[in-house]
Amino acid sequence: MFGRVIITQLKLSLRSKIYVFWTLAFPIILGTLFYFAFSSIYKDNKSEPIPVVVEAEQSAIDEYKVMQAFSYLDKDKMRGDLEEYATEKAAAEAMGEDFDREAPLSEEALEELEAVESFDDMKGYDLSLFPYDYMTEDKSVLDEISVEDHPFAGVLQKLEYEDGTKMIEEVKVSSHEEAEKLLKEGDIAGIITISGMKDIYLEVAGMGVNHSILSSVISEYRVQVDKAINTINENPDDLERSDEVMDESIASMDFVEEKSMGGGNRDPFVTYFYNLIAMLVMMSSIGTLYSVVSNQANQSTTGMRLDGSPINKMLLELAQLAALMIIQSVITVIALSYYIFVLGVNYGGDIALVYFTSVVSNLVGISLGYLVSHIGKFSRDKKEAILMAILLGGGFLAGLMLGDIKIWIEKSFPLFNRINPSAVITDAFYALNMFGPGPRYYRTMGYIFGLSFVMIIIGLFLSRKNSYKSL
Repeated sequence: MFGRVIITQLKLSLRSKIYVFWTLAFPIILGTLFYFAFSSIYKDNKSEPIPVVVEAEQSAIDEYKVMQAFSYLDKDKMRGDLEEYATEKAAAEAMGEDFDREAPLSEEALEELEAVESFDDMKGYDLSLFPYDYMTEDKSVLDEISVEDHPFAGVLQKLEYEDGTKMIEEVKVSSHEEAEKLLKEGDIAGIITISGMKDIYLEVAGMGVNHSILSSVISEYRVQVDKAINTINENPDDLERSDEVMDESIASMDFVEEKSMGGGNRDPFVTYFYNLIAMLVMMSSIGTLYSVVSNQANQSTTGMRLDGSPINKMLLELAQLAALMIIQSVITVIALSYYIFVLGVNYGGDIALVYFTSVVSNLVGISLGYLVSHIGKFSRDKKEAILMAILLGGGFLAGLMLGDIKIWIEKSFPLFNRINPSAVITDAFYALNMFGPGPRYYRTMGYIFGLSFVMIIIGLFLSRKNSYKSL
């Protein structure tokens, strides 16, 4: 019976012209329009340096000075001197002799040092109490630190396009007002303000290729710095090598060094094609809604007959979902092949994983349609309206209509990007392109399987709960 239902559902789906149009023809048409709209823009601009003004607040410089000071601190020598001082003092007191030797560190300075157990503690440390005598470098090294020495400034200096052209051109100004004037007149692409080790802010006058590139660089830098800070906080013994931990993490940025299986496609408009695949697989929810609702007793005469028959309802619906997964996977492969081999879209990363991610993502769309189909006893039109609101809203917030909105949500409401199906799918492609099959990619795939599982379980629960006393 299970196999017969699958075959019947496959036939019904293929006969539906509306289903085939919205799940296959429409994404192909839209993808073609995207290609002609965006492909030439990036090619024309990708090798031109992006002019920016980089400003650093004093707090950011001070924070970096503290980190460098701790990295230069010779703790072994300091501990040895303190132990020697304590031993000599104890011996003198035991013999009743006067002990006039000055302590290597004042009690206040020692207490402040001992209180530093994390990166946040180190960030708020008062350098006036720092034991400069125990530095492996001269104090002047700290005094000479400027904005050019900040790790993010170093990242900007290293960024290059594939042809070796520098990606960022730093424009020097005498004041913030001058920078604002240049931005307003269009002479620079943005103003980057460094407020802390991970607090980097971008001010732009409008949207465009350069803005997308700068936003991507800043977002990736923040991810790597967060990773380094977590490492330092989890291993307090690494405080003295915090600069090394930070440098190692930043050096792994895909904008600075490509990974073997990462695609490294830095075209900012490729995110629109991520969202296109997300839209394609999410459209499968409409077909799922139609199929499931048509078998509900309050929606059709077919549903009435099925409800009164001895057929296992849960088995019937699972067979429908399996059939829809099969046909939607085929549609996804056809559309993706058109994007890659006909339009020449480079999704980045290993091509087999790109196909795998696309096919698996259909689980989210199908499970969403299944869940919505069992919400209440509304008519099909009302359920369809609910589903379309979710699809359009989720697509918009994932960046289908406005590419940078997902970045804004990630900064302001990161949890929403974990439960928005469209955002989860696009993030899987981004992770595969920029990082390769690593922790971020696997974590995102876990979100996809987790969301799908939860929605199907809730849908099954609602399905069993629904009963019809009179029709």
